[in-house]
Amino acid sequence: MGSVLTSLIPLIAVLVPIIIIGIVVLVIVKKVRKATKEYLGMMPGETLKYIGDAAKEEAKMPKSITTMTPVYSPAINRDFPDIGYKSMEKMAENGLISILNAIESKSTAGLSLETFAQSAIDKVENRITDLNSTNQSEIYDHVKVHKIGIADYKKKEKEANCRFEISVEYNYARISDENKDKSPAPSLTQAAYSVSLAYKQDLHETTSSIVYSSNCPNCGAPVDASAAGKICPYCGSGFTVIADRLWLIQDYKLIK
Repeated sequence: MGSVLTSLIPLIAVLVPIIIIGIVVLVIVKKVRKATKEYLGMMPGETLKYIGDAAKEEAKMPKSITTMTPVYSPAINRDFPDIGYKSMEKMAENGLISILNAIESKSTAGLSLETFAQSAIDKVENRITDLNSTNQSEIYDHVKVHKIGIADYKKKEKEANCRFEISVEYNYARISDENKDKSPAPSLTQAAYSVSLAYKQDLHETTSSIVYSSNCPNCGAPVDASAAGKICPYCGSGFTVIADRLWLIQDYKLIK
């Protein structure tokens, strides 16, 4: 009998802590259930479902943005009548979509220097380089713009900057290039971006009929681009001022 008890001592030594831990776990679970029921009015399982449903609803809710459009759009229309606020707004919107497409395709070939500043193209290329370094890709499917508005506008003598905020949704996923079949499927995602446009009058074109800066394209003499008739007083050449169209997308940033 004594030998039997002796042989059971190791088993008892193992079982006792397990039983104690089990009792503690049951007590904790009971307290959690009670607290959840008392403060949330539902059981833990119901709480998890509620949290899951809330997360799904959040994925459908557009991100808020800062917009000062009523304040700044009249000023832009006054300062740059040839392009106008609506055209700049569309430029920012299309620019963001082009940037997301470039990241997804891992190519900046579609980002023209006529629309994008080199700094913006470089930023996209850096993003692509980072993805390639980890053998990953990003998917932005079914991009939809909810709202766009101008958040800031500043103008100096020969330059101006305006920053748009854009609320968008898309089906997003970051996938592995090596194991695409095992990568997560794109999920509905809400986001808000900042897109900055910049204008510099000192940019110029070397053709004989267009003036981007304050110099005659024919003789190089300084001219008043606002002068009536658009005739160079030095050589008599005519020119067309389209400086108001020299807006480029300078930067973009995910803000939410």
